[in-house]
Amino acid sequence: MIDLMVIFSEHLKDKMRKLNHLLYISFLLAVSCCKEDLPPVQTDGEGAIIAMPYEWKYYLHESGNYFENGNFEPAIIYNGNAVIPTTSKNGSQRMTMINSNNGKPEWHWNDVYPGSSGSLFFFQNLVCNNYLIWQENSISLPINYCINLESGSTHWKIKREKLFETRIQPYGESKYFTTSYVEREDGYDEYAAFIVDIQTGELSEFLRANYSCEYAAPITENGSVGAIIYINQYPDNSNLLLVTYAEPLPEWKVKSMFGLYNTETQEWVYERKILTTPLWNTSVFHTPIIFEGRVYANVGNNIVCHDVMTGEQVWKKEFTQDFLFSGFIIEDGMLLANCEDTYTYRLNLNTGYSVWQTESSGTCSRISYLNGVAYFVGGSSGRLHAIVAETGKTVWRIDASKLEGGEATFTTNAVYCIPGEGGEKGKVIAMSGRYAYCFEAYQ
Repeated sequence: MIDLMVIFSEHLKDKMRKLNHLLYISFLLAVSCCKEDLPPVQTDGEGAIIAMPYEWKYYLHESGNYFENGNFEPAIIYNGNAVIPTTSKNGSQRMTMINSNNGKPEWHWNDVYPGSSGSLFFFQNLVCNNYLIWQENSISLPINYCINLESGSTHWKIKREKLFETRIQPYGESKYFTTSYVEREDGYDEYAAFIVDIQTGELSEFLRANYSCEYAAPITENGSVGAIIYINQYPDNSNLLLVTYAEPLPEWKVKSMFGLYNTETQEWVYERKILTTPLWNTSVFHTPIIFEGRVYANVGNNIVCHDVMTGEQVWKKEFTQDFLFSGFIIEDGMLLANCEDTYTYRLNLNTGYSVWQTESSGTCSRISYLNGVAYFVGGSSGRLHAIVAETGKTVWRIDASKLEGGEATFTTNAVYCIPGEGGEKGKVIAMSGRYAYCFEAYQ
């Protein structure tokens, strides 16, 4: 009897071992079937990478169906995480903070003002401390928003009495500048600068420019004689503000100018420094950049450099097309700009001469930068480009269709560059119409 019990016990153990083995094999097969096949590294004829494995991807549309999501320019990054445009279950636009390490959502926000269109298109926004501020410029409902990036909650949302420009610039740690029209004593309109308290949203008029009033453009009900466009705080002297403003001329020409304003004396150090010959497109498209005592701006088809303290022009570089979409950046002492002529340029900061030019895409997203590499999405190519800033060599032209098939392309949303920690390379996040993809940075 004992022998029979031993034999039965051993037989039962053998059955259990075989069953466990079959279960383990089934588990491995299930995991292998569920695991996503990542694309291999592929290059084009010039050696640029057109496909590569990604660290994670995040589906942008909660309902599972494609909807038009928003567009954020420039990139919104907080504590190393990316705030990206997504859509909710009903297809409405919202913003989502994504953990850049794992691609998981930290919070969602769609607390739009009642009656608002809820359209999240940020061509200008401001991140200051832990707040994100932007202006929705619907004519019927101009709304100013401030949200807490730590919690994803609304700090305030205010319906303004009139339209304010979406362009906003920081002023210290607790305020920012915006612009809107005011009616003058002579009956004409002009665009003046207003100052806003970030904590409360309280707004008051701050500064007007001295316009010549030689011509009034019929762009407002009363006719406009000029506009303050940008205000940059001079980092070497907190009392000085570099003011970019413009006046209209006949035939829709625009005269763009610099002025330097002293907030302590409440006087202009200088005014009316003309940036380039007035033409129909000689507006200053993007916020000027102050670097080492000089200010750089793109004005129509030109990039110009002026001395901040005197306003005198140091150099001007003219191109065949403008920089309306990409603007330009200055990083590590290098000026990089992507022109509508389909070339990306690096200019010498002291002379404006072209250090290199490389064929890219023309229309594109704003340029982002990390560890010596410029990243952007080409509007015409639909690809994620990466260019080594020192040499101009294109090392990425990543094709979204290689990642998700069909005719997928990357969109001209901002490209998010997040520095690495502990010797890691960092991360680059870009979006197609359906997914946000996270790649290891080039270097």
